[in-house]
Amino acid sequence: MCDSAVVRPRMRPVEAFPVEHEGEQMVLVQDPCGLADAALVVSPAGFFVVAHFDGEHDLEQVRSAFASRFGDELPSEQLDRMIEQLDLAHYLDSDRFAEFYRSLVDAYRAAPARTSRDAASFGAEEDGLPATLDRMLDGCRTDTRSVDGRRLAGLVAPHLDYARGGLCYAAAYRTLSKAGAIERVVVLGTNHFGRAASVVATGKDFETPLGVTRTDRAFLHRLRDRCGVDLCAHEFDHQREHSVELQVLVLQHLFGPAAFEIVPILCHDPCGPDGAGPGDGVGVALDVFGKALGDLIQDDPRRTLIVAGADLSHFGLRFGDQCDLDATFLAEVEHKDREALGAVVAGRSDLFIEGVRDRGNDTRICSIGCIYALMTALPGARPELLRYHQAVDRDSGTAVSCSAIALWQPS
Repeated sequence: MCDSAVVRPRMRPVEAFPVEHEGEQMVLVQDPCGLADAALVVSPAGFFVVAHFDGEHDLEQVRSAFASRFGDELPSEQLDRMIEQLDLAHYLDSDRFAEFYRSLVDAYRAAPARTSRDAASFGAEEDGLPATLDRMLDGCRTDTRSVDGRRLAGLVAPHLDYARGGLCYAAAYRTLSKAGAIERVVVLGTNHFGRAASVVATGKDFETPLGVTRTDRAFLHRLRDRCGVDLCAHEFDHQREHSVELQVLVLQHLFGPAAFEIVPILCHDPCGPDGAGPGDGVGVALDVFGKALGDLIQDDPRRTLIVAGADLSHFGLRFGDQCDLDATFLAEVEHKDREALGAVVAGRSDLFIEGVRDRGNDTRICSIGCIYALMTALPGARPELLRYHQAVDRDSGTAVSCSAIALWQPS
């Protein structure tokens, strides 16, 4: 049996999907953080048991619930083995997992750089990442559109994989041909699965398949001083997060990994009960962070661009919508997305948050925080919607929407 502290087992947050396995209906359980050893395939009865590992039910209550549901006993030895297996695979919130997590954090802090995710997860095609980026970004270095005396100060680009988000990546990064020489890029990402309940930075350089890009630690220290809190307390959140890295890869491909420095930041969701404030009560509020970032950039002579790696709505079966992805439903989601984007284009960060919050974020926009921080850092910029796209996977019945937005300032 696992450690004695697991009297009322508690699963860590997981994703679960129905699957067919060897001709039987089963449930796929996986760790969205990627910390557990592997995905699990369990029977519906097994998933019933797992669903009761909520930290509230003790083992006898779990066995009683199983007997009531299935009319059969769950032997205590079988339940113990199940708990042990889940704990060994790092699915339980237990003493064993806490020790494992500490070892990962220590290893990250000791490493010289944040290492890359699995390159296959970027959505690269069979001939490799550089060729995929070449096709996706074709024309980004040679765009000849006039920008009428404006200077590019910020971008919103997707953090979808390149196969699904390519149209909006290209639309966003095409504007860089008019940006002039960029020395520093502040990359604002979405903290999908990390522990921080506030803004979190990392001082690590980023090592990707395309090379190493340095993090501007001096700038990060000045930003920390202006915010008045340690922005790197939960920096391990960056190791498993993709929203920053997908922007860094594009920038490396366009300019070379050594041509610029980055400032990697993950932002929390301001639509929760704490609003823009820190959910843990000790971090920095998003509006305070955004203003500090904007003031620091304005006072700094180095040419700095802010990029928000942001997706919009997540909808369909995987995300809990019990309806088909027909034209009517897609149009409804697009209407809600465009309402939110309308507030962004109008420069109203307050209305952007309020509008999404008032409808309970029913389409699950995941990047409200980094878009809000971008707008707060560049209050005088003029946003321009360049493209909107819905990436629809009809095989799985799921879809994600995204956009490309440029924020312009007078040159």
